[in-house]
Amino acid sequence: MESQGNDYQVLLDYLAERGHSPQEIKTIMAHVEDYDEKTQHDSIMDSIGSGGIDLEALVREALSE
Repeated sequence: MESQGNDYQVLLDYLAERGHSPQEIKTIMAHVEDYDEKTQHDSIMDSIGSGGIDLEALVREALSE
């Protein structure tokens, strides 16, 4: 997770350097986070569909926590 935080900080710095206002940065970051979440979700669903992830193991893991 720390890597993602660092990635977001790099993006925040980049947007600030480009002269975006705090409100624009907030809007852009919300869009990036939504996109990131959707992309991760789609990637996981694709992996399950293709058999790249063992769905039964995933279920067992989820229920054991």
